[in-house]
Order: sequence, then C-alpha cells, then structure tokens
Amino acid sequence: MKIELKKMVLENYKCFPHKEVKLSHRTQITGRNRAGKSTIENCYLELMTGKELDGSQPDGVRPHDENGVDLNRSDVIRELHLEIDGKPTVIRKRTFQKWRRPHGQTEEVFDGNGEDFEVDGFPYKPAKFKEYMVGIADPDVLLMCSNANVFLATLKKSTADARKILEKMAGFSLEQFITEHPEYVEVAEITKGHSVEDAFKKLRKDLSTQKKKIDAQNEKIKHEQSRPLASGNIETADLELAKGEWKDKLAEVDKQEQALEQSVKAYDELSAEIRELKIQRQSLIDEALKSQREAREEPEKKIGFENRELKCEERWLNAFQHDLEEYNFIIESLEKTIERAREEYTGVSEQEFDETHLHEIEAEQFDENSYICPTCGQELPAEKKEKLLTDFEERKKSRIAAEEQNRKNFLIEQDSKLNELTRKGNKAAEDLKAAKQNKAEYEQKITEITAKIEAIQAEIEKLKAEFAAIPDEPDYSQIEDYDVLCETIKGKEAFLANLDSGSEKRLELRQKRNQYMTEISNIDSQIQTAAREQENKENILNALQTELRQMAQVQADIEKQIDVLSKFSRAKNEALAQEINPHFRHFQFKFIAYTIDGNPVEICNLVCDGTPYYGGLNGGDKRLAEVDLCRGFQEMSGIIAPIWLDEANTVDPERIPVDMEQQLICICRTGGERKELRVGELEEMK
Repeated sequence: MKIELKKMVLENYKCFPHKEVKLSHRTQITGRNRAGKSTIENCYLELMTGKELDGSQPDGVRPHDENGVDLNRSDVIRELHLEIDGKPTVIRKRTFQKWRRPHGQTEEVFDGNGEDFEVDGFPYKPAKFKEYMVGIADPDVLLMCSNANVFLATLKKSTADARKILEKMAGFSLEQFITEHPEYVEVAEITKGHSVEDAFKKLRKDLSTQKKKIDAQNEKIKHEQSRPLASGNIETADLELAKGEWKDKLAEVDKQEQALEQSVKAYDELSAEIRELKIQRQSLIDEALKSQREAREEPEKKIGFENRELKCEERWLNAFQHDLEEYNFIIESLEKTIERAREEYTGVSEQEFDETHLHEIEAEQFDENSYICPTCGQELPAEKKEKLLTDFEERKKSRIAAEEQNRKNFLIEQDSKLNELTRKGNKAAEDLKAAKQNKAEYEQKITEITAKIEAIQAEIEKLKAEFAAIPDEPDYSQIEDYDVLCETIKGKEAFLANLDSGSEKRLELRQKRNQYMTEISNIDSQIQTAAREQENKENILNALQTELRQMAQVQADIEKQIDVLSKFSRAKNEALAQEINPHFRHFQFKFIAYTIDGNPVEICNLVCDGTPYYGGLNGGDKRLAEVDLCRGFQEMSGIIAPIWLDEANTVDPERIPVDMEQQLICICRTGGERKELRVGELEEMK
C-alpha cells in the first residue's frame, strides 16, 4: 500500500481560519514557533490514524480567542488529497456543534459535538469511515510509520513495550522461536508468561536469597558442632567404672541379707503362723459382720421406701392445698363479679330518657309577627305567609322526629347493656358453681391424702422400733472356735516377743541397698542422658546437613535456570536482531547488553555508528535515525506512506535522504524576522 499526500485544506482548524497546503514528494514546512507547523502534521495524523502526534485523542481542534475561549457555531473542516496506490482520493472530516432550545427558553444551549466524514464526496458514517481507514492501513501501525516520536516515546517509557512493538511488526513469535529451538522449551515454564527481563530479576533475587539462606544454614551447622552438651563433657567410661563400684557394694549387701535370712528364719516362720491364725479369726469376724449387716438391711430398705412414699404424698398434699387456695381466690373473685353485675343492672334499669326537650319542641307555636316585613313594616303577601307557616311546621316535625329517634336509641342501648350484664352475671354464676364443686373435690382429696400420710408415718415409726431392736455389733462369744483362736494367737505372740526379728539389721541393710540402687540409677540416668544428647545433636546435625543439601540443590536449580535463560536471551535477541536490523540503514537495534558480572540484560537501543540514540548521539544523526526508523517500520509493515520529520533544521541539508520511495515532509523552525508559515519543495527551501 503506497500513500502520498498531495494537498491539505483546513477551515477553522485550531489556528487556521482557512489554510490550503500543497505538498510534494520532498516537502519542507518552515516557520517560527506557533506558526502552525505541528498543526498541519496533527491534522494529517488525526484523519489517517484517529490520533495526534503524541498518541492522544484529538481535542481542542476548534479555534479560540486570546483568552482560550472556543469560537462557536463554525464548522471545523479538514480535508486530505491523497494518492493511494496511484489513485487520487479525497477524505474529509467535519466537526460541528449541536444546539438546542430548551422548553420555555428563547436562547439555544450547546448540546455536544458531532462528526461526519466523506470519501471522494460520498458521505460515510463514523463506523464505516473507520472501517475504510483500517482497510488502507492499521491506524496504530501507520501512526508509528509516520513519525518516529510515537515509538521513541514508548521506548523511553518502557523498553519491554518497545520490544513487543518491534516483535509484532517483524512477525517475530517467541513460541515459534522455542518450537524451532527445542533446547529452550523449559523457558516457558521458567518465565511463566512474564518477560525475560522480569524473570531474570526474579531469579537473581531468588538466587541472592538462597545464598543468604545457605550462609545462615552453614552458621547453624557450625554453631551446632561447637555447642557443648547440657550434661557436660562427662566420659561414659568413667560413669561405667563408678557404676561397677556401686554394684560391688550392692553385692556385699546381698550377701549380708542372705546370712541374716538364715538367722531370722524361725522368727519369720512363727510370724507367718500367727498371721495365718489372725486371717482365720478375721474370716470369722467378717462372716459375723456380714450376717449382722444382712439383718439390718431389710428394715433399712423398708424405712427408706416408706420415707420416699411419705415425701411423694406430702408433695401431692402441698399441690392440692395450693390448688384449694387458688379455688378459694377464684370463688371470692366470682362472688364479687356477680355482686357488681347486680348493682350495675339495677343502676342501668332505673335510668329513664329525659323528654324535657321533646315536650318543649311540641309546645312551640308559630310567631305571627313573622308575617311583618322587618325592612318596610308591611304585612307579607298570603303566599309568603303560607310558606313561612309551612316551613315552621316542617322544621318542628323534623326536630320532634329526631328527638323521638334519640329516645328510641336510648332504649336500645339500655336493653343492650342490661343483656350484657345479665350474660356476665350468668357466666360468673356458672363459673362459681363449677369452682365450688372443684373446691369440694380438692377438700375431699386433702382429707384422703392426710389420712394416708398419717398411716405411712405410723408404719415408719413401727419399722424404726424394729430396727432399733437389732444390736450394732455381733456377739463374738457365740461364734464357734473364736475364743480358741484368740487364746492361741495370744500365746504365740508372747513367745514371738522373746525372739530376735533382725529388724534393725534388716532396716540398715535395706537403707544401704536403697542408697546403692539410687546411685546406680543416677549413673544409668547420666549415661542415658549423655547418649540421648549426643544422639539428638547428631540428629540435628544430620537434619541441618540434609536441609543444606536441599538448599544447595535449589541454588543449583536457580543457577541452571539463569544459565538457560541467559543462553535463551542471547539466542533470542540475536535472532530478533537478524530479523529486524536488515530493515534499517542509518542505525541498528541493539537488544542485549551485559553487566560487569557478565549477566545478560535485555535492552532496546538505537545505535548509530556505535553511539546509542539516548547516549550522546548528535541532533542531526538523531533526526536521520528517526527517518530511518519510520522507513524501516514501513518496510516491515508493507506500507509506503509520508514520513514527518520534526526539527529537520538540525540536519545538514546534504544529509537529508533523497533516495527514499516514501514521501518526506520536513518541519523546520526558522529564526530571524521571517515568522510566516511556508510550504515548498525541499530543494527550493534549502
């Protein structure tokens, strides 16, 4: 697609009331500041891409006065005369204001802006016009292909975004690159959809963190290796030697106890015999006590049962007494209700309707003085007299009827009250009869349950008397062989008192045995504690060493990922440079740099003869690089369109390229006294 701009027509557009600009294949636009140079460029970009030079939406296109107030009512028109693939084409855009007159007002109010479009004189709606322009070229691509400042602004803000633009224009696919280079298939997993630069940052941060963890782990291991045991540095061999000495002493005690056992054997045998006799005697005592308990258990159970019955009946008695009190209260209340109803019935029945007012109305007579006119004093005509008399009689009759209705209403209301009082009295009388009947029933229940309680209490007293007759202790003298056993035990205990039990010597040996066993146990405990502490220390060291190996593996994995990513980054950026740089002549893109440590860093620099665009490149070479940037973008996009070069006055005239297929429009700021805007052939303007 080849586009060339031939002419522009502007009406009421920003600073131009009317301006017609003719352009050639090599055009130069000159003028001082505020002469309208950028306005012409913005007009072209607005119609072709829908955006202005800085990428913003077109706004403020209407002319305004020196105070910044828009001049209303005028249509804003911009018109481009183009050749598209050699075919003359005219596109036109009109911005107009909408006005309306609110209801009840005389003045119109602003109601927003409207737009319409034309292509070769044919009207186009906004959506159709946008579709038509997209068919010529992608507006965003055409914007970058027309003026380098759009891409450079993106580059200055984010190199990553700038690289994405280049990759998209060149058709460079990261997925395709990885497919063609399977050795980098794991890169997708490493980056997880993020940029290589972000992945590098994350991995290097993770690597630094992991190295710090490993250093800290090594410090833990050193600390654990040098940490003394809580039990001290006691040799186990010394503990075993001391344990052997205490065992020898314990063996000596065993020998002495064995000798003592022989000497006290007779004492122990007699003691055992006495214990056996005492066991037999205790068996007789236990049997007697058991019989005694069994004899006392039966009356105790009966007394307990009767006590439970007594408590149950007493609870019923309390409940019945409470209910009886309730019925007494109800009876008293109902009797009062009946008495009140009787009193009210008598009062209501004795009331009579006051007929005084009715009699007064019936006694009223027509005043014949009403026949005399109060104004003239003359007697009224016969027909008026008759009407006055008729009106008086009708009013009197109506008033008498109203008073008689009042008497009737009084009697109806009196009957209603008497009926209601009769109903209440009858209801209270019925309830009183029922309450008295219930009271009598509860009085009968109370009499019956009182008699039952007295019978239970008498039974309890009888059982207590039977229980008291049973002795507390059995009579041992009545037990067969009991006295014989007691005498035998007594004689043997007297003989045993004269024998030596060896208890003192036995106590002494027992104390020594306990002491020696305690010492041996303490030494065993120290040996076990030392062994546990040593084992625990070894376990801790083994765990720390295992964690260290795992951390080292994590570090190795991160370093491997960084290495893979570094190789991938170099290979990818080399491939990207090979794909993109052949399209540019005055400069080359540099996509990778290296840190002092040799780590690759993804960049996006325009480099002209070794000097970066943002690293000291002079103004003239910058402008030539900008032209080359637009031309290269067009070459990648398959577009040939006008290139706008801002600040072209910073380039030596002979360096401005004349061998390009694209139309070149140079914008130059002039000094001196010449302020007006001039448009002409580039060669003529040099």
